[in-house]
Amino acid sequence: MLEVIVSPITGFCFGVKRAMSLIEEGLGGGGKTLYSIGDVIHNPQAVEDLRSKGVIPVFSMDELSEGDTLIIRAHGVIPDLIEEARRRGINLIDTTCPFVQKSQEYVRQMADEGRKVIIIGDSSHPEVRAISGQAGPDPIIISTLEEAESVGVIDRGGVVIQTTFSREKAMKIIDKLEKHIRDLGVHDTICQATVLRREATLELAGNVDIVLVVGGKGSSNTKRLYQMCVDEEITARFIETAEDIDPSWFEDGDRIGLTTGTSTPDWVIEDVLARLREISDC
Repeated sequence: MLEVIVSPITGFCFGVKRAMSLIEEGLGGGGKTLYSIGDVIHNPQAVEDLRSKGVIPVFSMDELSEGDTLIIRAHGVIPDLIEEARRRGINLIDTTCPFVQKSQEYVRQMADEGRKVIIIGDSSHPEVRAISGQAGPDPIIISTLEEAESVGVIDRGGVVIQTTFSREKAMKIIDKLEKHIRDLGVHDTICQATVLRREATLELAGNVDIVLVVGGKGSSNTKRLYQMCVDEEITARFIETAEDIDPSWFEDGDRIGLTTGTSTPDWVIEDVLARLREISDC
């Protein structure tokens, strides 16, 4: 018999819930088509569900026509894309997470103050790309201590942090930057909900034999949850759906902890729990 303990913090975060609500409102009960440049959130199952309801991911604005409606995804987009949509007569539904919007505001403010903008985060992540579009010419994007060390002497700088970045890692990078930037303004833009989710996962991990981390393989915050477990030498498996579960991972009597990324739908969680019950009953 397996025992499953679910983290008290799972499923969609506030920003994703808000995005989904705005999209459902835009769909108006069915029959409408909405578009997004890239995926609205980083969860393939949620994206596929939205597609079935009429939300179509596209690769460029050239695939849209005047009068179409474009969703600005939860991670945000660069200002040029919004301006282009308005020029083309394309309607917008802005689902940008309010915490990401705050990061964008800080960046614009620092750029207006003449500070060199430094973004701590993954340069390939859509949130970071969107934020960098607000930063004026040549913002610096770094994610490691080595990259922080390579930043030259700067008179006035300003820092924002990708909302899902590790706070511990970010603080070490900031300590490094402060050694060669005379006047460094820092905005801690890490999402507190993400921090609480990590803390809850660590507490859960101390009471179980194995942790299942459930979420999209392209989700930054889900990957960080899993990596945190690995770094703490916690036995963990990163799965996207119930189909990824291998019964050989478990022994009779194991206690299994379940945690999820911020864009993991409730129905995916329920499917995982149902699969674990099936395995336990075998």
